[in-house]
Amino acid sequence: MSVEDHGVGIDPQVMERIFERFFHTDEVRGHLFRGIGLGLSIARQVIEGHHGTITVSSVPGQGTRVLISLPEGGADSGQGQ
Repeated sequence: MSVEDHGVGIDPQVMERIFERFFHTDEVRGHLFRGIGLGLSIARQVIEGHHGTITVSSVPGQGTRVLISLPEGGADSGQGQ
């Protein structure tokens, strides 16, 4: 599954930190975007808990794409079913 937007994108210098709990870029602070910086951290924990992967690609000024891959059998996939 993928989710894509054509928004402001993510600066490559902070891309490695986007899954950290409570992380906000300086560009987001003080703008209309609100949150506490837990969404991607929680998403990654849930996805990896189901033996999946989440990857993000982004181009500043063009948008961001989040790709989520989960095994067909769910969390129990590959465990002798």
